[in-house]
Amino acid sequence: MKILKFLLILLFFSFSLNSLAQNQSEIRAYYGISSNSFGNNQDLIGAASYDPETAYELGMRYILRMQNGLGLEGGVGFWTGDIEITSAPMPEQTSRRERLQITSIPVLLNYRFLEFFFLNGGPVLDFQNSDNSFDSQSGIGISAGIGLNHYIRNFVMFVNPNFRYYALIPFEKENHHSKLSGFAIQFGMGYRF
Repeated sequence: MKILKFLLILLFFSFSLNSLAQNQSEIRAYYGISSNSFGNNQDLIGAASYDPETAYELGMRYILRMQNGLGLEGGVGFWTGDIEITSAPMPEQTSRRERLQITSIPVLLNYRFLEFFFLNGGPVLDFQNSDNSFDSQSGIGISAGIGLNHYIRNFVMFVNPNFRYYALIPFEKENHHSKLSGFAIQFGMGYRF
């Protein structure tokens, strides 16, 4: 509930800034797929291995355009994927799957250049929504990407390949903290007003 209140306040603040600045803004919806991996604990002897399978994400973004192609990009995204967990062979090796779900709130800088291209990157606040046997991915992560826009009047279609690193600064610190990272590609549509 606190997340919902925060998002509503952020959205209200963004619209207020837009009405004062009289700059063009965009609202976008996207669907993405990603290929991920866990770091840090993979080299520990006797530790379980974690193998993320292809994950999916849905989200909304709001971009407040400023001068010289710059913009502030915020919103909310929902990431979900299955993780295959393989135990150490003691005495026998077992394998099982767990579903990982993360809600993300990005605060990115967006730079549009050469009419069709854009760069975006910055911090992302992540909240793990599922209970899992591995380290929590809740924390402050980062995202960086490059994308392609195509405008038809006020409508936009875009593709945005990007790199994500979750829990760069985790909310719960663990010894040998396993952190999720990966490459994603987002496809979406939006409206410029």
